Amino acid sequence: MARHVITTFLKDTLNPMVRHHLDSFSDFLDIKIPRFIQASNPFKRSLEDGRQIRIYIGGKEGKVRYVSPVDEEDMAILPHSCRLENKTYSFEIRADVTVEYDYGDEVQTKSFDDILVGRVPLLLKSSICYLRPMTPDQLYDAGECRFELGGYFIINGQERVLLSQESLGSNMFYAKKRIEMPSGNDVRTRSEKELKAMIDNATKENKFQYIAGIYSESEDGTRRGGHLLVIPPENKSMNDSATISKTFDYGDFSTSRLATIKFPDFDNPVPLISVFYALGFTSDQDIYDVVLAGVRERTLYDGLFAQLILSHEKYLASEMAKQEDQTQDGNLLFLKRQTRTRSNGAVYTNLYSNLFPHCELQEGESVPSFYRRKAYLLGHMLRMAMDVAIGNAPDSDRDHFRFKRLDASGDLCFKEFRRIYSEVGAKMLLELDRRVEFEKQNFKGKNLSNLIQEEGIRNFYWKSYTFMSEFEKSFKGTWAGESGVAQVLSRYSYLGTIAHLRRINLKMDKGSKQREPRRLHSSSWGIMCPIDNPDGRNIGMIKSLTLFSKLTTQSPSSEVKTFIMSQPNTRTISVIHPSAWNALWTKVFVNSDLVCVVLKDTEAFHASLVRERRAGKLDKYVSLTWNRLDNEYLIQCDAGRPCRVIYREGTKLETVKAAKSWDSILNHMDYIDSQEAECLRISMEPFHPEQPSEIHGSTLFSATGSVMPFTDHNQAPRNMFTCQQVKQACSWYNTAFNKRFDTIATHLHSPQQPLCQTWASSGVLGGGCVPFGENAIVAIAVYGGYNQEDSILINESALKRGMYETSYYHSYDITEDIIDPAAQTHTMIANVVTDAKYRETVNRKDGKNYDHLDSEGIIKVGSEVTPKTVLVGKVTPKTNAGGQVVGYMDVSDLPKRGQHGIVDLVYRYTTSEGLQGVKIRVVEVRDPVLGDKFGSRHGQKGTIGLRIREEDMPATKDGLRPDLIINPHALPSRMTIGQFLEGMSSKLAVNVGTIVDGTAFSTQQRIGDTKEALIQMGYHPYGNELLYNGMNGEMMEAEVFMGPTYYQRFKHMVEDKINYRSTGPRTLLTHQPLEGRANDGGLRIGEMERDSLLAHGISSFLTESMMLRSDAHDFLFQPETGLLDANPDYPVETVHMPYSMGLFLHEIESMHIQVKLSS
Repeated sequence: MARHVITTFLKDTLNPMVRHHLDSFSDFLDIKIPRFIQASNPFKRSLEDGRQIRIYIGGKEGKVRYVSPVDEEDMAILPHSCRLENKTYSFEIRADVTVEYDYGDEVQTKSFDDILVGRVPLLLKSSICYLRPMTPDQLYDAGECRFELGGYFIINGQERVLLSQESLGSNMFYAKKRIEMPSGNDVRTRSEKELKAMIDNATKENKFQYIAGIYSESEDGTRRGGHLLVIPPENKSMNDSATISKTFDYGDFSTSRLATIKFPDFDNPVPLISVFYALGFTSDQDIYDVVLAGVRERTLYDGLFAQLILSHEKYLASEMAKQEDQTQDGNLLFLKRQTRTRSNGAVYTNLYSNLFPHCELQEGESVPSFYRRKAYLLGHMLRMAMDVAIGNAPDSDRDHFRFKRLDASGDLCFKEFRRIYSEVGAKMLLELDRRVEFEKQNFKGKNLSNLIQEEGIRNFYWKSYTFMSEFEKSFKGTWAGESGVAQVLSRYSYLGTIAHLRRINLKMDKGSKQREPRRLHSSSWGIMCPIDNPDGRNIGMIKSLTLFSKLTTQSPSSEVKTFIMSQPNTRTISVIHPSAWNALWTKVFVNSDLVCVVLKDTEAFHASLVRERRAGKLDKYVSLTWNRLDNEYLIQCDAGRPCRVIYREGTKLETVKAAKSWDSILNHMDYIDSQEAECLRISMEPFHPEQPSEIHGSTLFSATGSVMPFTDHNQAPRNMFTCQQVKQACSWYNTAFNKRFDTIATHLHSPQQPLCQTWASSGVLGGGCVPFGENAIVAIAVYGGYNQEDSILINESALKRGMYETSYYHSYDITEDIIDPAAQTHTMIANVVTDAKYRETVNRKDGKNYDHLDSEGIIKVGSEVTPKTVLVGKVTPKTNAGGQVVGYMDVSDLPKRGQHGIVDLVYRYTTSEGLQGVKIRVVEVRDPVLGDKFGSRHGQKGTIGLRIREEDMPATKDGLRPDLIINPHALPSRMTIGQFLEGMSSKLAVNVGTIVDGTAFSTQQRIGDTKEALIQMGYHPYGNELLYNGMNGEMMEAEVFMGPTYYQRFKHMVEDKINYRSTGPRTLLTHQPLEGRANDGGLRIGEMERDSLLAHGISSFLTESMMLRSDAHDFLFQPETGLLDANPDYPVETVHMPYSMGLFLHEIESMHIQVKLSS
């Protein structure tokens, strides 16, 4: 049944592998941009004489429209053209602009139509992309793969992907303890600090502060900021007088826990009780009631609450004693002196706008009621901190996925768009200010209306070009200050591309030694793949979404709140006085905003909401969590929550089986997130009559993990290695590979579908049309000794027949370069051999082959390429001191070192600067050679140790010879039983003529069933064979396990690793050879290599390596002083030694350490 669900999902869902990116970008286009622009309107500037300018982008309603990608001539441009011509695939945002000039008693309005707001990179296959409605054949005609995924961007011709970012979500309360943090503006003297430390030592029970926090953000994203509430460390008990100095005032000691809170627009933390006071709660009893609303055992909190109140009163008294005006309100004094204007109005404005921005004024709600709701949230936050302080609750586990939010492409683009839009708007206002200030005569009175004209708003004030330049800068550098967010899309294999697009990056320093964020958290069950993770320093930092994972988009909370309030037995929170609170009432939070309470029968309330969600009156991705232990009902409808599907309780197998479409199946399923899953009792067995149930164990894996067979029979590290290695396999990475100019690509000539497949294989891999390996006959044996460790013996005759034959592509992008923009000089593509202008005057490069260039200086298609072949003839002008061109110099482009092959494709284009460019693709056919890397789908990898002729390979009685022979010792310690199962099952598949199933957790009886089937077909029950030695014809003494196994050829090839040089370029500082094969660098001889060479007595080779081919140098040396110097007063000799030694001596001399040499 699960097979039907998985295959239907992959078949019916549009672009299922990148659905999270597409949904996120659609939300960015349809909701976030218009809502943000409307919320940001108007841009206004008030002048000193009372006049005001207000600018509305998109009019007062903030309406915008989008224009699909076009080129400079307003012609539609496809993604493939952008790749070829190094352009950015982007769309335009256009809007009407309304400008109001307010003269006090008169308002004058001007409108400008169809203004370009900006150009933004467009996600491929998003709602306004040309590729979205295309069929596979149309995609191929447009230069795309027939199974094009989309979900990425094209920036200056490069395919780039935004990795989804895992971060702590907004609007989530948390509480924990931490070591007391020192004050950032501590100006006390050293003696005062020592006295404070002594007092703390004697009076503090521990060094822990107790904090509660939230990063609150309004729904439109315009108001946001962190809130941090701090309760100082606990005091020692009063009866513990033996450890408290008698010089300390016990009154002071008992009142030293001043709770504070920090939130936006207050310069420093402010007293927490003062904030309650400003919100209208002026008595201790009211504050006590609002903090402990709904708490049954209030006496647990009395001691701590008394300390907080007494500490505040003491602080209030001490501060008021310093004031001249004793009649002013002390609580408001504390708050307003932390504002910018030092006024009461600033205090209340800040409380209204910046205290919990996610708590927004409801329609018809009064301001006092609004403040009461905020006071309840503040009380809830304080109670969370108090719970941790008194030991009533543990620290919040912020590694739990209910605290996490995943930002996909649309969310990341919106954050960047928000930043750029705000900056462009601010610069526009500054420019308006500048003109009004310096051209006052031109804009007096109502002449102000002449300030903004249509040409000015289009080209001068509103700098629309900033959007594209900033986005391109972010795609190529850091994204919002974070590196590694925007990456070049991996195109080495189709499966690798899918994995890259579904990758999740944890926003944390890679060098961090924190372990908990890296661990596999139980709350990630069904959301994050447990095996598709890298090992090493990136463990836990990079995750992958499971097959059914879905990232939510935002649902309007106002609609959810309205719907909730329509339910029976609910009462809005703003009308409830704290003293009237009943502990039996259930608090209802929507995105952490306390909306109402359920007076009774919460069970019916929960059942009603679930029923309405299933009926479609609530969005199906809204999370409904009834936390019975804390008597809280939590509703989440924000964006970025990872969800998964489960069967509803009472769902029957026959019902799901009868559903023929994914939408029909979804009628029997619910989407749940980690928060809701934690409060549900979910059956592991599907179709439970009373409980929601899991679909199948294989849905726990990512797209990569789900196509690997028998993963439940392998050791976990092997599955992890498999998921990483399969992305490096030579394959059909793209069905339109012959139209592309990928920098490096490999194309397997004769790939095959695996004989052993999983339920997801066909749907993930384009119906099996983009395979990544071949079915090889694999024997597990020792044969001749050349397959020790992980070496592989391979059938040379099979290789000659084309097995694992691969085309290796390397593309070059060569353009003319601007030298002097002012003089408009640039390099020029030309044939320096046949062009009369350069033939006699330009000296060509020695030893280079110019024979294959055409008349324009570009190599011809079909030409053979060697490292000395010129790809593109190019000259650069030589100028004199006056800037006049006096000649030309040959700067023709050559292939990379070691390049061999045939020119397969050439494309000419013109850059945006009007310069000529050319792309050249060179292809080389590569057969497997010794040292090339191969591997199975079970983490068993190895390199070719020997190519054996077919007649020398062992054979069965029927003459069947293996293609590969691997060492038996590779299996016991690695415990890859899945490879045995694949070999046995594939042997059955070959004889029956079918594809065999290898889906994880669906083959528990596979070994027994396979044994019986093999016996019926006349084979050994475990797949063993009797083999005859191919060299002497004798029967081998032991039975050998042999069967078809899907093996892959990896991108790691010996030809790409070979490096050699005699002499070559050196570094300027140390005069030692450069590092790296691409730089024509040398090979480093380390300490162990040096020791080995010394032990062998190869002194001449050592001298050559460490001196002649490295940094040998002659220094002037004075034997009498022992210094490297050229003082004429002393005789000088020449000493031959490494240049780096002399450099070292000079460096330590700069530290005033003298070194004397003796000879």
